[in-house]
Amino acid sequence: MMQWKQSQWTGLSVSLFFAFFLWPATVFGTDGHFLHGAGPVNEAMGGADTGLCLDATGSIAWNPACTAEFFGKRIEFHGTLFDPWRSLSSTVDANAFGQGMPSQTLSGTTVSKRDMSVMPGVAFIDHPQGSSTVYYIAMLAVSGFGVDYAGNTNFSNPILSSQQPNGFGFGRVRSNYMLVTIPMGLAHQFHHKLSLGAGLAWTPALSMLQVIPAPFAAPVTAGNHGDPYYLAAGNNATAYGAGFQGGMTYKVNDLLRVGLSYHSPVWFSDFKWRRADLTGAEHTLTFRMNLPQVISLGAGLYPTKTTKIGIDARWFNYANTAGFSGQGFRPDGSVAGFGWTNIWAVGGGVQRQVARSLKLMLGYNFSQNPVPASLTFFNISAPAIVQHHLTTGLVRTVGKWDLNLSYYHAFENSITGPWYSPAMGAVPGTSVTSRMHENSGSIGLARTF
Repeated sequence: MMQWKQSQWTGLSVSLFFAFFLWPATVFGTDGHFLHGAGPVNEAMGGADTGLCLDATGSIAWNPACTAEFFGKRIEFHGTLFDPWRSLSSTVDANAFGQGMPSQTLSGTTVSKRDMSVMPGVAFIDHPQGSSTVYYIAMLAVSGFGVDYAGNTNFSNPILSSQQPNGFGFGRVRSNYMLVTIPMGLAHQFHHKLSLGAGLAWTPALSMLQVIPAPFAAPVTAGNHGDPYYLAAGNNATAYGAGFQGGMTYKVNDLLRVGLSYHSPVWFSDFKWRRADLTGAEHTLTFRMNLPQVISLGAGLYPTKTTKIGIDARWFNYANTAGFSGQGFRPDGSVAGFGWTNIWAVGGGVQRQVARSLKLMLGYNFSQNPVPASLTFFNISAPAIVQHHLTTGLVRTVGKWDLNLSYYHAFENSITGPWYSPAMGAVPGTSVTSRMHENSGSIGLARTF
């Protein structure tokens, strides 16, 4: 088989570059702030591919050792459409913040602006004929979150009332976060039963973040009213990072293959914004948010020639990750972090070949909720709280290409907790509730040369 020329590798790299930078979008996480799957096939299988090794995108995303199971040159393209629904409710009893603050009980609900978004992806594997080593590169949307709640001046939803002195809420709340990685590396098949993608997989990444207001920075006191308020990190700041990944697969017998993979944290530079207060004085706002380390265990079952079953369990280490680990207010009034906890996610799916050119898939994914209900207040801008996902999809072979389609529904979940203030801590007589559900569909093309 002919090797790719340098110009062809350059062309693929340029395609990856432009696919990423010309198509920025918010993606909405479902296992914490991670997407539960990568590409239409992996999504339809409930995110399971650590041991199954079903397609290039899922293999690169969850276990690079799986890439050794593919032969020749494999290219996959996909686009995923996200349609999330989010709402924010709040209640403040009369006198909760002191006598006459407020004078009567206030409550209300606001639905976030509906932000449908599309995110592309591409994956490529090259396993030369007669070689035990395989090379790969991909561009994958990994995680994200976003909301857009309109502020109010009539206290119709008190948490979204103006900041002091005209209210006691946040005003408009908007966030927009996305993270894309470009994993690249190699895997080696040491034995017909054992493959490793070890230590040689490098994962550069880029993320974008916008937060209005920006409570991770200390509030400022400026202008005529003299009350502290948070500035807005209103444009998409960028941060660059890198990590590494490794994995192994072992073929127990013709019926069972198992897999294990490790993704290091992706360590990022700081997001930075320059913002002026009401007097015109400029302030530098900074925030660091890494991607947590992930450990995946998986099994692929092959009960018949036409049926494949995948089961994965995945652990996310949020509690030790910058941006997620801290909680509560610092002495200067800034928020230390989201306060997320470590979680497990479990997913599985069945692929059945029902005709020569048609395969159907059905899957399910469950994720623990990383957001403690007591910290709902600190996670208004990042309500990554859905837990149950029902998935389905198909692979239709048309000539030399596979057409891949998937759909999933993330069922509604909600969490409720109290308001907090730097002076009072949890405020009695108050509550904040976040709700979210999501629909998503993907379409992709794949071919082996």
